Amino acid sequence: MKNIKRFSVVFLFILIAVSLVAQKYSVEGGYVQQQRYGKQFKTDYFDGFKMGVNLEFNLKHNFSLLTGGLYQFLYSNNTQYYTSHDSVNVNYKTMSHSLEIPLQVHYSLPVSKNFKFFAYAGPNISIGLFQPQKVTASIPASMKDGFDQLIPENMKEFIRLESDSYANNDLYKKNIINRINLQMSIGGGAQYKNYRLKSGYDFGINSINKIDSNNILRQRGWFVSLVYQF
Repeated sequence: MKNIKRFSVVFLFILIAVSLVAQKYSVEGGYVQQQRYGKQFKTDYFDGFKMGVNLEFNLKHNFSLLTGGLYQFLYSNNTQYYTSHDSVNVNYKTMSHSLEIPLQVHYSLPVSKNFKFFAYAGPNISIGLFQPQKVTASIPASMKDGFDQLIPENMKEFIRLESDSYANNDLYKKNIINRINLQMSIGGGAQYKNYRLKSGYDFGINSINKIDSNNILRQRGWFVSLVYQF
């Protein structure tokens, strides 16, 4: 918690310093859908939103550099079944809070004085702040003694049956998920006057599995947002 607060303060000062030399400022907010996936894991889908501030630096020939800071919230309600009759299942409810730092190159294609298309590409650094998870299990009384044998070996470290609430079950603090999720972003949209409609896709680059480096676990997804440029 203390390290996160210190980082937030440092990042805020850096953002303010960088904003002093930026040519354009904008606020952004929109819908996000991501999925956490891996060969050895069931795909987990997250829905949520992001909102924040962008800073843009003009280059030549309609190119520009964009960075900023956006808060992102994601929620997942995922149930894992462990028998063919679905008599044993574990439900995971996860809330993800993160800071997104885009580092993108934008290209604009003007169509008229007030309207233009644009495209962008570049890395996105997702820094996890909190990721509390609530885990509950549905196990028939006759199967409780053998429940441990039903779970695949690579999943046992992820099971947290003792947690019936979100309290004290942060996946970052328990070293289950990596706080840093590096992504490559591509996308585009259209701008009318000061308003942008923007959409894109973030490809997960690094594995966020901190328990077993041999089992790759990545996170990727798409978003659509509305941007107002000052």
